[in-house]
Amino acid sequence: MTTTPPVPDPADADAEPGRHLITRRTALITGLSAAAVAGLAACSTDDDDKPAAKEQEIEEQRADDVLPVDPQDNKPVPGPPIITGSFVSKKMLGRPTRWAVARPNGVTGKLPVVVILHALNTNERTIFGRRLQMQNALQAYVDEGNPPFALAAVDGGANYWHHRTDGTDGAAMVLEEFLPMLASNSELRLTTDRIGLYGWSMGGYGALRLASLIGAPRVRAVSVSSPALWGDPNMVPQRAFDGPDDYQANSLFNQHKAFAKIPLMITIGSSDQFFTYTRQWAADLHPPAAFGVAPGGHGNRYWRSVLPDHVMFLGRNLAR
Repeated sequence: MTTTPPVPDPADADAEPGRHLITRRTALITGLSAAAVAGLAACSTDDDDKPAAKEQEIEEQRADDVLPVDPQDNKPVPGPPIITGSFVSKKMLGRPTRWAVARPNGVTGKLPVVVILHALNTNERTIFGRRLQMQNALQAYVDEGNPPFALAAVDGGANYWHHRTDGTDGAAMVLEEFLPMLASNSELRLTTDRIGLYGWSMGGYGALRLASLIGAPRVRAVSVSSPALWGDPNMVPQRAFDGPDDYQANSLFNQHKAFAKIPLMITIGSSDQFFTYTRQWAADLHPPAAFGVAPGGHGNRYWRSVLPDHVMFLGRNLAR
């Protein structure tokens, strides 16, 4: 197990705090089980060195769950240290499976944890990298006096967080191997009797599916951004499901009752490919989810802009 210490880098513009304006965080928290929330507004943060308009255009043209392969960026990110390790996973065909955990600075003792499921072509480090920096959104939340929690991500490969014909099963790996490892690792000081789930794109679908498998009260909240949901079996790519039967067995469109007692928040960009399917799926939730829409596509600029809202939603529900 290794720890990556925070290294200040004032020259790194992408490490500057995000400018999140006009967010309806209070509405999202108080209305999570009573009313749907639309029109969540959030300003994008700077990402990479591309002009904002150009990057937005690229994201809208891409408009798919197939993201560019996440490069291994070893440049340190200021903020809480990232603890890393690996375990041999039977559910992932015996391969070493990497994980990463972030605890907020200035906090001791055991903490509840939010398990993070990553998008396609990304990995367990992506959520903590320069483009997203969820650990710094968590640190800001804790510094405001809110109850602390930890973030834990694991590398689920590209199997869409369900059992595939090649024998891998990312969801079973999380449930049967990763969660027990987090609880038994004394150096991490985490509890898993109550958990939150967060995911984006492929991981958004995965977090929803895992929440439906585990259920309440252990899952205290699930929060997703741009979940990769397909409502039409004829439109589902083979990378996501191994055919119509696999889709029917793992589709969330018949699993709405599983969320009746799990607080749920969904955010998605108005130009995201999955906007229509996501809105259709959310329309059948009872009680409704906290549903936030803001301008944006299927990319890092949008996801990073709404991370503080996801952190707040998850933290408030973990503390209940």
